[in-house]
Amino acid sequence: MTTEIALSDIPGGRELIDWFGYVPRFHDANLLGINLVSDGPSSLRIHAFRINVLDKHVVVTVTLEAVIQVGLSDFNLPGIIFELSFSTVEDDIQLAWTGSYGVEGTIRAKQARIDLIPGKPV
Repeated sequence: MTTEIALSDIPGGRELIDWFGYVPRFHDANLLGINLVSDGPSSLRIHAFRINVLDKHVVVTVTLEAVIQVGLSDFNLPGIIFELSFSTVEDDIQLAWTGSYGVEGTIRAKQARIDLIPGKPV
């Protein structure tokens, strides 16, 4: 399944696409935090923006339910994302990102939700 289809199928994903006007790749976005929980919701908190004109700042929280697989390397936060993608693997949601600096990895879960807070992080 393509990234756009997978992202638009996630609650809040269409709002993220509408915010930017395209499917974001999160290039140079700041990965502010990762919260992994084995028996509850886990999350990634990201400060994203349009790189060319430095506008459309938004704090994106990706909440993951029933995490089933985690692979992280160079665990250093905050990190700078080179590229992040959403995809479906079997019936699961998978986030995979490479880093320009700091942590990079893959997280796979049964469900995901995306919440947006316009503006820069406080």
